[in-house]
Amino acid sequence: MYQYQDMNELDFEVLAVQICKETLGEATQGFAPGPDGGRDGKFVGTANEYPSRSKPWTGITIIQAKHTSGINQHFLDSSFFSEGSKGATLSEEVVKIKKLIDKNELDNYMLFANRKLTGGAEPQIKKYISENTGLDIGNIGVFGIDDLNSWLSRYRYIVEMVKLSPLTMSPIIRPDDLAEIIPHFANVFDISVKHKDFRPVNRTSYEEKNQINNMSDEFAKSLRKSYMSYAFQVQEFLNDPQNTNLQNLYQNAIEEFQQTFIIPRQRELKYFDEVFNELVALLIDRDYILKVNKRLTRILVFYMYFNCDIGKSNDD
Repeated sequence: MYQYQDMNELDFEVLAVQICKETLGEATQGFAPGPDGGRDGKFVGTANEYPSRSKPWTGITIIQAKHTSGINQHFLDSSFFSEGSKGATLSEEVVKIKKLIDKNELDNYMLFANRKLTGGAEPQIKKYISENTGLDIGNIGVFGIDDLNSWLSRYRYIVEMVKLSPLTMSPIIRPDDLAEIIPHFANVFDISVKHKDFRPVNRTSYEEKNQINNMSDEFAKSLRKSYMSYAFQVQEFLNDPQNTNLQNLYQNAIEEFQQTFIIPRQRELKYFDEVFNELVALLIDRDYILKVNKRLTRILVFYMYFNCDIGKSNDD
């Protein structure tokens, strides 16, 4: 992982163009600083290996790089993408794309940004660009931080070329998996539906779990009052056969939280109250989707605890 936020815009454009020289072809051309008309780079011809070697793009591919100096920015930040806003970054870009298409100067479009791009956000962004430009979704590529990291692990020389600094330390936790789940849960969550006295099958009781983890009575009562009545909705959502991919993400998230954050912090902190609050605060601080869905984030973390997926328990 690299500190993309510390780059300047020009170096980030060079980074995107160099990646395209590998994936599209050596003939990829970057443009000098100035008004770009919706393009920071261009490639004409048949791509080397994008989107695949068996079915590469052909024609005119326009490359656009959007850099932000902000930390933990997301493609779904309202200033970058908002369907109802004409002032959002993508709202302005689709106008430029449409003009290039009308002049027969664009067949394919690649958008690079040093922002988080979840699996749920990618099709949403592509659909928006397609519907507002007429460009087929198959001719649109959108790439975020994870894509950049993947390419740079393959093309190490680019790191030196743009003087890109690695992060000095890895994040304690990664919120990406939970951020994938939250939008889907938000679509079905009903705040008016509450189930009293919900208890998962074959799990340590809530009272016993609180004792094992040294959660204060006051904090435990507050969590129960605020979130217990929604635990059944979470269980139904996760157990829905249509959500198999989300179940896998949920499992990834609990393993990440438990192994890299909760177990070490329980050795250092007296009460689980602090562990719970720190985990939620880190998740909300590090991902835009979780930040705008704070209550759902707390509900899901509470369910993880109550369901004995995180924290200590007597399940053995």
